[in-house]
Amino acid sequence: MAVKKLLLFSFLCLLGACASKGSINSDVSKPLKQIQVPFEVVNLSDSVQIRILEKPNLASLDLAAYYQNPIKKQEDLDVPANYKGLLASTPVKDYPFASLDSISSEVPEFLNFFMPVAFEPFVKTLASESRDSLSGLLRKIEGEKWNEPEVFKAFQRVSKLWGISRNGNGEWWIEIEPASWTNRSVFWGRLKTRASSIDLESLTQYQNKELSPEEVMHWARTLTSYWYPTLNTDLELHTPGSPWNQYSPYFIIRGNPMGKVIQMAFDIKSLRMTPEALLQQEKVESTSAASDRQIDTSSLFREQALNMIEACPLSDSVKTFQNALKNVLEKLPQEQNAFEAGGMLWFRRNASYVLADDITSQDSLHNPLPRLLELKAHLDSLGIQLLVVPVPVKEEIYAERLIEGTSANLCVHPNGRSFTKKMLESGLDVIDLYPILKAAKAGDQPPSFLYQRYDTHWATSGLLASLEAIAARITQYAWYEKAGPTPGFLEMRDTVVTREGDLVAHVPENQKSLFPADTFAVYKVYKNNVPYSAKKGAPILLMGDSFTGVFESVDQRSGGPGSLIAFATGLDVQVLTSWGGGPGVRHRMMKLKSDLDSKRLVIYMMTARDFWRSPMEWDAF
Repeated sequence: MAVKKLLLFSFLCLLGACASKGSINSDVSKPLKQIQVPFEVVNLSDSVQIRILEKPNLASLDLAAYYQNPIKKQEDLDVPANYKGLLASTPVKDYPFASLDSISSEVPEFLNFFMPVAFEPFVKTLASESRDSLSGLLRKIEGEKWNEPEVFKAFQRVSKLWGISRNGNGEWWIEIEPASWTNRSVFWGRLKTRASSIDLESLTQYQNKELSPEEVMHWARTLTSYWYPTLNTDLELHTPGSPWNQYSPYFIIRGNPMGKVIQMAFDIKSLRMTPEALLQQEKVESTSAASDRQIDTSSLFREQALNMIEACPLSDSVKTFQNALKNVLEKLPQEQNAFEAGGMLWFRRNASYVLADDITSQDSLHNPLPRLLELKAHLDSLGIQLLVVPVPVKEEIYAERLIEGTSANLCVHPNGRSFTKKMLESGLDVIDLYPILKAAKAGDQPPSFLYQRYDTHWATSGLLASLEAIAARITQYAWYEKAGPTPGFLEMRDTVVTREGDLVAHVPENQKSLFPADTFAVYKVYKNNVPYSAKKGAPILLMGDSFTGVFESVDQRSGGPGSLIAFATGLDVQVLTSWGGGPGVRHRMMKLKSDLDSKRLVIYMMTARDFWRSPMEWDAF
């Protein structure tokens, strides 16, 4: 009887059903069920895939997202131009991994009975507990270049991680998947570093953690936001659990890293909804149309903004800066999209934007000015004000850190400043954040800056300086008092957030551990002691790219641009974020027809880099 109970307990643990003190990594003589991955994969086409999970378990979601990801695999299709295959015929036993004490071309049979995890999200769990002994070792394995250091692409990825207790010892085992262009097969190895009992307990808790429906969506938004710079990912507009391609996914990730759209849907059986529940969820919230809605046609603000634009000539100093930056980009491997200089990481696309030619000279699919004017005309016809807020890239605000010897006050992007002027001259209401952020930079207290050191997005001080200007503009509109502002209806509280920079994924594998997550002070906005979230009847719609979502729908949440504008103006702010890029958010707005009935203002906020050669074309109405 005791043996039967032990086997039953082991079986339940393997299914993730045991309590946290019962470890799924315990020694078992013969587990009852062989495990591969805790989800089912259904390929509906070469560009649409469904991943079906039983429950919203954190470890299962992470593995389903990372393992054999069809979006991420797009990056692996092309053979690097400088790949020579110097060690292509190396036998498995001679693979150059000093951190492994066992290498096998076949999976050790006992591993099939233990649940694997995706190493990247799990080591973040260990790091949060100040006990990360794995990331450096595993990054080094992924960074092995096989005597070809000039090849930037990873030769292999750690696709699965196991932490097990075997023969009384804790062990880490990994599955390693070589890039397709190496023509090598998957292999397995054991790390020389042993797994402590504390690490195995953390692994057990990670594998047993189940997320609430709200936490699942937060997980999906966070993942999409971090993958966006690399994989051009976004969340599709989708009612969680509603029918889609004969399935009922809770969310759908859309990626387009190499010019081909891939959809990856996650169907979680325990979160599927009954038809009655779907009808209830899809009911449109009551919204009251704004009465006497009329836009403010005064040109005073635009004239003031135009008068404040300082000259930014293509001087010898600017030419020196641009030539130096071009030289840096030309020396980067073709696949490398981020690099370090001056204690920060920089994004290749941002740097290319700083070197842009006349932005309005682009073709009709990439020139933003006609598309913005089309949007203004449409909103004008509805009596809705449009306010455009381009966010300068870190590279033009901190040019002196990007290229050594550059003056901190030098305006390095003449064509960017020229485009801002053209927008204003065309009749667009624009918040020019460039002079605001350049002035705010004087208050930097290193290592805290206006922008995050290892990320493309602003930090707290940059966000606050920008939002102060936006809120001030909103209160100056003639219709502001008619919108019924209620000062003090929200409360702001201090908190902290730890954020791993989105540029870390773009540097060479063996450098990633050099750029740890930053912890910094942020704010969180509450309404009646509940984190703030505006409803569809809000008079203001803030829409755009990830700059609208950072701190708002990811990280600490309820502390981003939407919540802070609501706090400062006393007006509710609905937020619509397209993680895939600002040019694609307009079609999302058009699907919110009933929501627009209550709107007096649409704020279009997006990174300025997408004004130049955006990988996402500007969608037409």
